[in-house]
Amino acid sequence: MYSKSDLYEFSRTGQAGNGSSSNYNMNGFDTVNRLVVDGNYIDGSWELSVFVEDIAENVKVRVLGSLTLGGLMHRIVEGMNIQQSWSDHGIWWSDRKIWLLHNRTTLDQYGIQSDAKLMFRRMHGNLQVILPSMVPVVLRVNYSSRVFTVVRSICKELNIRHSEELSLSFPITRAHLKANTPLPTLRHGVRRPASPVSHGRSETATLKTKPHAPGFDGTPNSPYGTLHSAAGTMMRLQSENSLDRERLDVAQYADCNFRLSAKTVFTEDWLMKPKNLIHKARLNSGWLDSSRSLMEHGIEPPPVTDSGDSVPTLYLCFKYYAFYDINLKYDAVRIHLLYEQARWSVLSGLLECTEDEMVVFAAYQLQAQLQSSAVRQGISPCPFTDPSNYYPTFGTTNTLTANYMGGSRGSPDLSRRHVPVTAGSYYGMVNAGNSSSLMRLPGAMSPMSGTSMVDGVSHRQPSDEGTFDEVDEMLAELEQSCGVAEEPGSTARALQNASGMFPTGGTLRTAQRGSDVPDTAEIPSLQDSLRVFRERTFMFRRYKVYWVVIREARLLLYRSERETDQPLYSYSLCDCSVTPDVSTATHKYILKLVVLAEPNRPNGIGARSNGSSTPHTNSIPTVCREEIWLRFEAAEQYARWLAACRLGAKGKTLASRVAYEKEVETILEILRLQVPGPTPAISANESVKYLGDLTDFCAERIIRKARSKNYLRQRITEAHVNIRNIPLLDAKHKYIQAWQRLTSFGRSYFTVLFDRGSNLGITSGSNNSGLFSTPMDDVIAICQGRFELVSPQNGDVLRAWNFTDLRSWNVNWDAGKVVLDFRSGTISFRPLCTNCKTIVEFIGGYVFLSQRTPEKSQECNERLFHRLTGATD
Repeated sequence: MYSKSDLYEFSRTGQAGNGSSSNYNMNGFDTVNRLVVDGNYIDGSWELSVFVEDIAENVKVRVLGSLTLGGLMHRIVEGMNIQQSWSDHGIWWSDRKIWLLHNRTTLDQYGIQSDAKLMFRRMHGNLQVILPSMVPVVLRVNYSSRVFTVVRSICKELNIRHSEELSLSFPITRAHLKANTPLPTLRHGVRRPASPVSHGRSETATLKTKPHAPGFDGTPNSPYGTLHSAAGTMMRLQSENSLDRERLDVAQYADCNFRLSAKTVFTEDWLMKPKNLIHKARLNSGWLDSSRSLMEHGIEPPPVTDSGDSVPTLYLCFKYYAFYDINLKYDAVRIHLLYEQARWSVLSGLLECTEDEMVVFAAYQLQAQLQSSAVRQGISPCPFTDPSNYYPTFGTTNTLTANYMGGSRGSPDLSRRHVPVTAGSYYGMVNAGNSSSLMRLPGAMSPMSGTSMVDGVSHRQPSDEGTFDEVDEMLAELEQSCGVAEEPGSTARALQNASGMFPTGGTLRTAQRGSDVPDTAEIPSLQDSLRVFRERTFMFRRYKVYWVVIREARLLLYRSERETDQPLYSYSLCDCSVTPDVSTATHKYILKLVVLAEPNRPNGIGARSNGSSTPHTNSIPTVCREEIWLRFEAAEQYARWLAACRLGAKGKTLASRVAYEKEVETILEILRLQVPGPTPAISANESVKYLGDLTDFCAERIIRKARSKNYLRQRITEAHVNIRNIPLLDAKHKYIQAWQRLTSFGRSYFTVLFDRGSNLGITSGSNNSGLFSTPMDDVIAICQGRFELVSPQNGDVLRAWNFTDLRSWNVNWDAGKVVLDFRSGTISFRPLCTNCKTIVEFIGGYVFLSQRTPEKSQECNERLFHRLTGATD
């Protein structure tokens, strides 16, 4: 509002009568067109108050609705009249909990009025990140960027490839395990209260409640969990207005000795030990929304004048269990963090394993620690001596040197690497008669000589008869490292170059599709005479001998080898549950399969586990669960059938030769480590020194059930004899491979409530069975390629659906329900331990990760990720 005397001054000089400069440059014509009411000048402007964080004061500016956001920030800076760089500042709308980042968008388009509470604040700030190794590091991150982008920048600092596999999570406390505490769903365009997201989460997101951890060198650490100053991991600002900072020394993040002890981690609640499946589901309640910024989650950066006592804390973890292109040459830090997350999941009981499996894990861990100690003591050349390139182009150069990749020795030479001894030499097996599986190749194919398996990858050596195609060999290795070894229909090269892996195990029989078509790849089959248990007789487990065949991801049971015209029983291995029951000491090799068979089919013929039916019906066909046990006589026979069943559970056939051979070799190596070896390379006194605190190597449940601690140490040292020569990264990688073969690996559990009255197609496994049973929450599991309904009592899979059958996934935000539309029907449920966005983000994330192939660009398509993980209203 201006008086008439000011009106003339505006039209003549553009300044008010008092000499103050006006915010608008107006000429005489503009003044004439303005509206004058009661002697006052009306231009439609209004006063907006903006809080400036740096000066802790409100700055009032006069604006119009047509003013852009960039113009608003310019006027705020002019109003303060402070000479400093404001390039790292942005507008934060406190009422709606959103950043205003589009500088060309007007205030009217944003819906900003005079009562809006805006804040002009810094976008970057410190954040303490707890790595999977329980090592805290303080990083400077952008609080206005999406969590997906923040994780990508963190991974770039730490030299971790494929950041799309990781995410950030709130710290989980004991209170979160006692009840369902889901995070509220964050949605743009909806007014939310200005209070933090939740008091419990906001408190746990700061370092004030973080347990005090001692320094890694034994000295007292800061109460806020930051690293010792000698570690050099704090990212310090070079100047007040500069984003330049010290680079991280990534070497320490691949060091096995740079971590906390298990007693410290569990006593001070750095990690929680779940007691049941419900607790495991509630551990997934802290995942952040990848499409929202940190401040939208209620995570406030420390103030400008803060001394460091309020830096928020988040956990960086591998969220999706789909690890793409693990390469020993480029992924030292990534492999180490994966190894640490696997180790803590085993020690905490998140993934349960047997004593034999725990001994294998402890042996790999012991070897990794011995190799890491050798590097620290200077026995091998000191790694990470070239700090010139901390941001290498992945796939061409790397910060980590080759000497460190191999632990205490240099880069491995593939031409000098040993050929693993076959399983028969380890177990003294003689394949005769029907005691071993029959692996048969097509008649037109002949095995190649000079083939060896090293780290699960086939390395074929030149023979006297000719040389192999090096291009095909490299392509096969690339496909295997990326986990995309496909069926021969798309890559016939895999079968053309296939070799006989088991020279004493017979040949591989093929399902003949057309004998006259030489270019058509044929699907191999696995068949043998096995003892099979299907149903109890008077509470006794009775095995019957069948001729068992695995062909095209199907399990067929025949009466005998001669009567193979019509199978007695037929099951689909897709989505089946595979549970090994092995004891190398007692020579027990049993494979438990849980298949979902459709009823009303004679003898189970044609039973399928995906519940396929009419695509347009909303009712899911009823299925019954049937448990089948396969008993084997030898370890090699068991390894072949277990590998075939695991491939079948993923929808693959035996034509995936590279994947099949790698699986067999890994299973045999794990079994070999469970067999007591020769005299341990470590004496009894040294075993107490290296394995003094067994809680760092084995879960407490295994320690309590063991005969004694000394007996457990002896078993670990005996298993360590067989792997005492493998390098550092190989030991970690093999630990990860053994971890991936645990029964419950890759499952992320959630407690949900299905719509009552909905038909899930289950005839057994009700949660409310029993006279005095109490109703329990339904539990689902989301894993790579599958959506499962799990029994909350024992964790058995009651029903499974493939993502390939998923047509769409949506969210009813008002009702808080997730709707999954499969070809076989529609499923609707309400999440209890987490919000709807987390569920659809897991589903869409796995779908996104499944699109990665070597043929496509390795650049992460962030836009596609948000399209798949953001369900429509």
